[in-house]
Amino acid sequence: MARARTRNKQGGPKEFDAARWTHAVFAVFAGISAWMFSHLVEDVWAVLWAQWPQYIGRPSEYIAQGVGAAVGIALMIWIWSREQYFKFVEQVAIEVSQIIWPTRAETRAATIVVVVITLICAGILSLMDAFWSRVTDWLYAL
Repeated sequence: MARARTRNKQGGPKEFDAARWTHAVFAVFAGISAWMFSHLVEDVWAVLWAQWPQYIGRPSEYIAQGVGAAVGIALMIWIWSREQYFKFVEQVAIEVSQIIWPTRAETRAATIVVVVITLICAGILSLMDAFWSRVTDWLYAL
């Protein structure tokens, strides 16, 4: 799959842009952290409301989502501004781009090997289980 590189209009291979993938990783991280923090805020708010309903209003999903989005974006910007984190993620993207992924035929062959070996192991284990079950039944019958 990944062996076939896409071609640009001149016919040559497209140049890999690690910075673009690094920015995408940070954007995905922001979305995940926003989702996580919005649920965290909503859950903490619900617990606090259950403890002190006279002081704290009912949990609001929209406010929790807003706080979560703000925290996620702030966290992304804070991490984004740290050069060592950005370089680390960029180096990971470069390393991943250098991986030679297996072809469809190689993947199919490896999958068949795994399934066959799993079936053989399951058969051996079931035979051992049946054997020891009969042995223990014979011993209990004594």
